[in-house]
Amino acid sequence: MVVMKKATKTLHLSIESRLSDVALVGHAVRGICACSPLKEEAYGEMEVCVVEALNNAITHAYRRQEGFRVDTSITLHHDRIAFEVSDTGKSIEEFAPRSLEFDPEEIGSIPENGMGLFIIETIMDEVSYNSREGRNTLSFCRYFTQPQA
Repeated sequence: MVVMKKATKTLHLSIESRLSDVALVGHAVRGICACSPLKEEAYGEMEVCVVEALNNAITHAYRRQEGFRVDTSITLHHDRIAFEVSDTGKSIEEFAPRSLEFDPEEIGSIPENGMGLFIIETIMDEVSYNSREGRNTLSFCRYFTQPQA
């Protein structure tokens, strides 16, 4: 018996390194999610993760300088939705799982910055970072159903 897997479908988007353009990709993420088996409640989570990754690329890799390109790919696999956000700016010196320590009862202790990767790592099932030949890529995915251990 031959088992055929559904073909993957990928959408590639490029924006200039302007924070004002990030919302365009966020809307596209929601649209792609609507074509997936994800529950509608998860669309916003996927959008937040991609928006955070784009904001990080523009803010940190390019230091908010316009005129550079940030690439995003959104791939629908049979079992997951995967995202990649790439830039050619400054790389993340150390990529490791993040943890944030603050008292949620005290508003002043909540960090104003540095939560993007923490959010992505909390929401997504897999997260990885690669910096090779001047190209930095943050990859992350969410499975439609939790993989069996």
